[in-house]
Amino acid sequence: MTDSRPDDRPGEPEVLVSVDDGVATIVLNRPARKNAITGPMMDRLAEAFHEVAAREDVGAVLFHGADGGFCSGLDLGEYNADPPPSWLPTALDSLVGAHRAIYACPVPVVGALERFAINGGAAFALACDLLVAGQTAFLQVGEIRQGLAAPMNLAWLLARRPASVAEQLTLSGRRFTGPDLHRLGIALDVVADGGVLDAARLLATEIASYPRAGALAIKATTRALHEGGGPGGDDDWFDLAQSGNPLPAGGSLRPRRAE
Repeated sequence: MTDSRPDDRPGEPEVLVSVDDGVATIVLNRPARKNAITGPMMDRLAEAFHEVAAREDVGAVLFHGADGGFCSGLDLGEYNADPPPSWLPTALDSLVGAHRAIYACPVPVVGALERFAINGGAAFALACDLLVAGQTAFLQVGEIRQGLAAPMNLAWLLARRPASVAEQLTLSGRRFTGPDLHRLGIALDVVADGGVLDAARLLATEIASYPRAGALAIKATTRALHEGGGPGGDDDWFDLAQSGNPLPAGGSLRPRRAE
């Protein structure tokens, strides 16, 4: 999570979208804030995924953060601003909406984990169907240190991986580097730190070169056949995960800093 509040790139969208050679690139674009999360950024992220999901010329999504870092989690400087930002009451709905949009994306989502993916940022890395990580890049689900329940991280972990993996990441609060993530089956490939984005782009381009119908069918069938619940089950998985999060009712989300 990011505490200080330097100015970001004025006039630039907080989420960038482009399409080239069948690959839609979606970029979290708040580099001065380490691509930290705000409510408006989540609204734009949801819009971006809905936009590319509707395009028949997109065969894969490349998802990454600007300037060589993935996402540092919630922007605590913004969430704890005085006076509170106007979007704070709907921030939780915006966050969950972004995850729903990623889940609804019919084509494979390839993530490029550069440097860090922390707390809420880790959940977006875990949301990717395929993840390419740097050797020293790390993913950290550290909400336990703040007395929070890590609901979106748990939603993605338990939808795709054994409970033992979810418990290792969420109960320890530790940093897991690229090789750790590969060992746990979270990262598909681990490459040199400077080559993460290129490797992820190459993977996305390769997938996009295949007949689109195949990827659509495989992704849809995998979810339809998934046993033990998950987002494809009868319950709304993200609402179910959120029900265990000890946050104030009404969408207010003002997490405290870790001690």
